[in-house]
Amino acid sequence: MSRNRYVVALLTVGWMTSLGNADARTWSDAAGKHEVEAELIDFNDEKIWLRRDEDRRVFVILLAELSRPDRQHVGQLARRRREIIAADAVGGPRVIAYGTGRKLCELANPLIDESSGLACSRARPGAFFTHNDSGSEARIFAFDVAGGDLGHCLLADTRAYDWEDMASFTHAGKHYLLLADTGNNGLAASVQMLHLVEEPAIHPVRGITAGQIPVVQTIHFSYFDDHRDCEALAVDPTDRTILLVTKQRDTQCYVYAMPWPKDDREKVFAARKIATLEIPAVTAMDISPDGRRAIVLTYSHAYEYTRGTDEDWPKAFSRRGRMLAMPRRDQGESICYGADGKTLYLTSEGKDTPLFSVAPN
Repeated sequence: MSRNRYVVALLTVGWMTSLGNADARTWSDAAGKHEVEAELIDFNDEKIWLRRDEDRRVFVILLAELSRPDRQHVGQLARRRREIIAADAVGGPRVIAYGTGRKLCELANPLIDESSGLACSRARPGAFFTHNDSGSEARIFAFDVAGGDLGHCLLADTRAYDWEDMASFTHAGKHYLLLADTGNNGLAASVQMLHLVEEPAIHPVRGITAGQIPVVQTIHFSYFDDHRDCEALAVDPTDRTILLVTKQRDTQCYVYAMPWPKDDREKVFAARKIATLEIPAVTAMDISPDGRRAIVLTYSHAYEYTRGTDEDWPKAFSRRGRMLAMPRRDQGESICYGADGKTLYLTSEGKDTPLFSVAPN
């Protein structure tokens, strides 16, 4: 296989969608002239993504150009994937057996020194977005799973008062990031803000080239019953329900929900309490791409909540969450699901920002 034809510069992926561990083998083209030792990292109906063993480069290859045994192998994996999806569709999602968390890398961009939110890119496999905490510019950063710097950009006409979390989702064919300016340590602020932007384009070589991106929508909201401090935001991708989990100074926290509001900057919308969780000091959350799993993070462990096909989030959060051991971080305030909807990724605040993963066994 021609390296020049198939290498996608800077594209690095660390997950195997819906299958668990990556699949390593010798791959050959249909003509039998070229071979490569590589891991299969992901595939769809037309292409596969391979990571070559010798230099960890990632190739994207058309299925039609693979040898017949390789096409059959991918076909078997596709059937496994469909079986997994079908099993998840009946009742609740399958219980994921997670392995031990591990440090993947340190982020190359030195400007990322207080990573407080993390989101998986929906537009580019293997890319992530993060932002710094309070006292920084309204800026988002992109990086790959090897920590490579994919650039950064500012949000136009926006200030970052106390950004605490972010979420990614797809709606009407477009990929979005929602940023939570919801920090409220002194509980003095009655109104918080969420900023919606489209994912900035990431060039294969130059990364993010836009200096600024426009804010599509700013949502002003208050909690229905009290002032709250919040560091955990997620968006249900199935209906765009916004979920927030408060950071309390005791052993409980509160889950609030808000339907996606109309674009009205003059109105303050209400987030209503839907559950009380018996866990302390929540610092982040995310919802899986299929809308079936929610992960809620603390400084030490994480808690996973799942819902069946006919259940809503109040029902899911009414059950005790499954505690998952997370890798030790100095000050871990971010978590997200990878594109597979199962692998978890985390960062920690501070310079030389580490990136961790907790993958299924």
